[in-house]
Amino acid sequence: MKKIILMFFVAVMSLALAAQQKYVFDNGSMNAALDLEDGRLIGLGSNVTGWSVISDARSGCSLEMVFKFPDGKRKGVDASSLKNPKVKVKGNAVTFVWDRLTVGGKKINVTFEGSVEMTPDGLIYAGKVKNGTDAVIEQLTWPFIGEVTIPDDTGRMLFQYMNYTKFSTDELYPREAGVGWSNLPEHAFTLVHNGKEGLYLSSMDNEFEEYIRCQYEVIPTFRYASYIGQSLSKAGNGERKLMKTRIKAARMLYLQPKSSCVLVPFTFTTYKGDWHKGVDIYKKWRATWFEEVPRAEWTSKVNSWQQIQINGTGGRINFRFSDLYSYIDECVKYGVDAIQLTGWTKGGQDSGLPSHDPDPRLGTPEELKNAISYAESKGIKILLFTKFPWVDLTTEYHDEYLPYLVINEARDTCIHPGYNYYTYTQLEGVSTHRFGIFCDMDARLREKICREFQKVLDLGAPGMVFDENQHHAGAMMCFSPNHGHKVPGFNYQGALHLVRDFYDMCKRQNPDFLMVGEGCYDIQSQYYSTYTRADYNHEPVLRYLDSDIPIACAVIDHYDLNHVNMCAALRYSISYEVRNFKGRLSEFPRVVEYGRKVDELRERYSDFLWNGEFLDTQGAAVTGNNIRHTVFVDRKTGKKAVVVYNVDVNNANMASVSLEGSSSTLVYATPENPQASAFGGSVELGPQSMAVVMEL
Repeated sequence: MKKIILMFFVAVMSLALAAQQKYVFDNGSMNAALDLEDGRLIGLGSNVTGWSVISDARSGCSLEMVFKFPDGKRKGVDASSLKNPKVKVKGNAVTFVWDRLTVGGKKINVTFEGSVEMTPDGLIYAGKVKNGTDAVIEQLTWPFIGEVTIPDDTGRMLFQYMNYTKFSTDELYPREAGVGWSNLPEHAFTLVHNGKEGLYLSSMDNEFEEYIRCQYEVIPTFRYASYIGQSLSKAGNGERKLMKTRIKAARMLYLQPKSSCVLVPFTFTTYKGDWHKGVDIYKKWRATWFEEVPRAEWTSKVNSWQQIQINGTGGRINFRFSDLYSYIDECVKYGVDAIQLTGWTKGGQDSGLPSHDPDPRLGTPEELKNAISYAESKGIKILLFTKFPWVDLTTEYHDEYLPYLVINEARDTCIHPGYNYYTYTQLEGVSTHRFGIFCDMDARLREKICREFQKVLDLGAPGMVFDENQHHAGAMMCFSPNHGHKVPGFNYQGALHLVRDFYDMCKRQNPDFLMVGEGCYDIQSQYYSTYTRADYNHEPVLRYLDSDIPIACAVIDHYDLNHVNMCAALRYSISYEVRNFKGRLSEFPRVVEYGRKVDELRERYSDFLWNGEFLDTQGAAVTGNNIRHTVFVDRKTGKKAVVVYNVDVNNANMASVSLEGSSSTLVYATPENPQASAFGGSVELGPQSMAVVMEL
């Protein structure tokens, strides 16, 4: 009997000890569990949907580090060498302290203090690192989600992030995906979802303090090897179901010897719904720091653009500054408000960089300035195409910029391969203009670039379109010790300094100057309006984030009314780009005529379609073959409007529309018949045509 009691006591004590080694969080909507013995995340789930994100505690992962020692060898740290940290629990937070980490079987002078806090908005991972060794801590992963299960009833599982104003998408399931990542904070956030529920992940960093790769890995489980190759192993995605998806916040830390740093907080949470619900989480945090600068007054009204190339690389001159007047007059004739003038600088488009002197082959600076002034008198805005991220290495003056180029870890300069456009020697890569990539973290470089930008302001232009402002050709970090930044420096932080320099210059000289950037990432969109190119069926993430930011989108094909309708549905300005922006508006009669009618419709109902809040597809039920829709809310009245359009290029289709929670009388209007008429619940839309259904 005593033996039985003793066994029972030992069992109870073992259970109590096991319970002490596990800490459970719960904020009502999600739950998580930590192993206190090594910091592994061993549980994660949604209380709302029942999705068990981490279903097997054995999949739990903890801190990872990669060290590079002076002899060039790299060694790593993972959960297997992280036993028995000091643990402090306070409120909804757990702090782990690993002092003198074990690397390669030896204790080294590195301390990591990592915190995990459950907030109403999700888990937040933060920390501090002290490197007392002569090694470089190249990478640090914190958090590491060792398993992301595929929820039941999943057709596709996606990994999505915002890039070039829309989503970039990797399919995680049923595809055997391998490895991929988003770059944070450049890409703002990452969603892992099946369209019904998902996982939101983001760094809480709006100043580019730290470069984090939010990385997925799809790896085989132990059962996979014995299962593959059988006659039915792929049936029902059987092989893929035996693979595991992992997500890590891989911090490109490169913490130098005898130094320390504080990590940028990283957050994640589950959510229910489609991608909009995931983006709503980011929108809530964004509202705490996003401060949009004043935009040019003319963009507050419906407007359309034309992009035209005056001069291309390789000596392809399309016209001169003195010919610009006829293009301006044509814009007046067709109701187009702005011209994006490409290739006006020395050497033509993508040549002569970073010089922003007018190309003398096109005329004098005074001729260009006079044409800009003439355009302004006609109500037409000339937006000058600019490019500041690199130097053309074929120029006679490129040597003065060599000290400011990005240096990689191997201490080599980073080179952009350039573009092969027209000539046979370019197409063969013989005479291609290669570019040296600038380190914008260098204040001396930014001074030189600002002098080039001053030339744009001095021409009297009312705006610019900064081409390729949104990337650095993959040169994320600069390892130069001579640029005034820590080693390495995060080049995207330098780009943020540069746009703020530009903005200060505009405030002093022309507060109404419109700065436009190509495909801006969200942090840039505080300062830049943007220009994009997109298929009509893209997910308009930046527009959903910001109903008001000016966005222009290219319309290229001669009878592509779908893109015109898409611009109306997404509150984009139409950018007419005839013959890949080398032709005249008069060559585009059908598209321009239709686009003008669409813009007149938008002006007539601008409280909805230009000044309203953009909900994307939310708030309305719309059915019909090849029918797409978006919803706007009048901010003054709260009433809704639905833009519906038929993307079928051959056939008419019926669109049925109802507004959620509305009992109001509905009317509709079209570009061809803008006077509102009674709406009976459905409307027939011809090929590539649209209508607006509105609450009275």
